[in-house]
Amino acid sequence: MTRPREQQAPPAGASAARYVVAQQELDAIMRLLHRLLDVRITFFDMQAQEWDQVLHAKAMSAYCAARRRQACFHDRCIACDRDHLEDAKRTREVLIYHCHNGLLEGIVPLYDKHGVYLGAVVFGQLRDPTQPVPAEAGPQARRLYRALQASSPARVRDIGHLLKHVSESIMEREVIRYRNRPWVAAIERHVREHVARRITRQELARLIQRSPSFLTQRFPVEFGCSLSTYVQRSRMKLARERLAGGQSVKDVAAALGFYDAFHFSKRFKQHWGVPPSRYEEAQGV
Repeated sequence: MTRPREQQAPPAGASAARYVVAQQELDAIMRLLHRLLDVRITFFDMQAQEWDQVLHAKAMSAYCAARRRQACFHDRCIACDRDHLEDAKRTREVLIYHCHNGLLEGIVPLYDKHGVYLGAVVFGQLRDPTQPVPAEAGPQARRLYRALQASSPARVRDIGHLLKHVSESIMEREVIRYRNRPWVAAIERHVREHVARRITRQELARLIQRSPSFLTQRFPVEFGCSLSTYVQRSRMKLARERLAGGQSVKDVAAALGFYDAFHFSKRFKQHWGVPPSRYEEAQGV
């Protein structure tokens, strides 16, 4: 099966050039979600800028569009979006909340395979039947508010977790991906090939023919974490893959450069939340 043609996402702020979007595939996913859920879903990039021309299956509600024509209301919407996007980015979890005007909203933060934050899927503009009509709304706004799709917080949470699974597939298949620079790919390969030993900043600087200070400044921007954290994540991911493939805790610890099985088990549990012996037990089932 041929992968749909990829294209750069439409301009939407300074970070737009960092994205590549498989637009046809993304459109197909959004049309399916729209038919199933009939909920507005949009995308906010790394700079908290909305790309309403990328995920465009359903337009902004008439209520929100009308209220946002008021400058003060629009500013409150922007501030509300930014605050909750930051919360979701920090926790890396689906966030369900009432916006400043009482509507139900949800945010699904997106992280690529390197742990780099790529933005978030945001959905909602749903009316909570338990919430009163906003007191400051005029007669026309009240009519539009009552016409909004009603939904319970429990249903919104279910939608959020469904979108989380869909988003993980989108990230895994790189339907939306970060436009990596050549030196980034070189570092990725080097870490993958030498993850069992200590990797230094000076070593990587020589590899890409840049200064260590360049890496100090640019590495967190491109990878979303420090060098030591990236190497540790890579090591833990490889360890989990080897354990799942049937290797013993002792063998994986030795292969990946840990002092002993105890040291490896401690680090593994700190990272994944479960001991590596769980994988050994699973192999015996």
